[in-house]
Amino acid sequence: MESSRAVAASGAVAALLAACLLAACGSGPDATETGLTRPPLTPAQVALPGATTTTVTTGPVDPQTADRLAQTELRSVLSAAQEWYTESGTYDDGLGWVSGLADGVAVVQLEEAAGRDGVAYDAHGQRLTLHRRSTSGTWFCIDVQADAIDHGHGESFQDSLASCTDGLVVGGWGDSISPTGPDEAAIRGLIRALLEALETGSVETAHDLFLDESACPSTELASRWPKGMALTDSSDYELLDISVDGDSASASFSSQPLPESAWPFAKQDVSWRLAVDPCDLLGPLAIEQMDAAARTLLEQGLFAVRSAFVVRSDFAFAASVLGDSDPSLTLVPSAEVAYGTLSYTGTTGTGLLVTAGSAGRFYCAVESLSAATVYGEGTALSDLDTLARCRAHKTR
Repeated sequence: MESSRAVAASGAVAALLAACLLAACGSGPDATETGLTRPPLTPAQVALPGATTTTVTTGPVDPQTADRLAQTELRSVLSAAQEWYTESGTYDDGLGWVSGLADGVAVVQLEEAAGRDGVAYDAHGQRLTLHRRSTSGTWFCIDVQADAIDHGHGESFQDSLASCTDGLVVGGWGDSISPTGPDEAAIRGLIRALLEALETGSVETAHDLFLDESACPSTELASRWPKGMALTDSSDYELLDISVDGDSASASFSSQPLPESAWPFAKQDVSWRLAVDPCDLLGPLAIEQMDAAARTLLEQGLFAVRSAFVVRSDFAFAASVLGDSDPSLTLVPSAEVAYGTLSYTGTTGTGLLVTAGSAGRFYCAVESLSAATVYGEGTALSDLDTLARCRAHKTR
């Protein structure tokens, strides 16, 4: 799905693109000659006695070489633009400076892309997008914002711009000549974006990476996966295999949280998406993490209970005392226990803690003077909300 900025930029040059096709804006001196020209003789060489006449010749440039030239020009302009940004703190008003540093590459405003051959420079404060059309006909772009550098490409300007503004950061263009090279690069970027969302607990970001037709509602995923809860410790992965067939693909990769499998992918508009249900894929991971977090919270609560007992010599203190001992604890009445919260009730000789994990999972612990700590689990809060009930559902 194109962003509003992508739509605006596309509209700004829509009229220019038609002219661009006729004017053949691309890498190289003349779109009617898909070739490189040898350097002409210098005046000193021309003046040499007996110099023979040299004929300037042209040779065809294959599409792959043309694409690499366009990509090299984009990288050269990006390097110059980053130097300007270091000096000024903005990409705005940098066209002249960048033109002088870009190793002879022509740099033009976006509005001039149809009439002048060069890298189009589209700056918006701390965001910059560069566009270049190869003589092969493929458009390439680089989009820079914050610390992220995204690479895009497409058969048209609009497709290229959309791939640079779709929210998926791709670290390269892949093999632009291969029928599947650019798609493989985009799928790698999608896998990386998914694992980064799992690492940061970004539920909405993760949901947007799945195909609309196969995805559960975002609200359902949010109900299963608490926002901000990481589902993995690392976004590293190893790509084992990838196969692209038109608008569908499959890829096998090895990562810490996800089971190794051949995951299906499909194109939505011009962007690749995972063609599975995120609730089915991520729900079990969230359950595992929530239950582990609940058991950890129970141990944290027990530490606070023991600390309070050392000071008071009994367990008959209010729940607020635990909050004073550990302000990170969220203490609630026993009837309101939910994920991330604890309830506490105590008598002189015993103390009861209860917390919740994933849906239908509750955990309790009884601390006492006369016996070792008792742990219990239940499927409902009513299974564990008293000392007797917690002990009746003892697990250890």
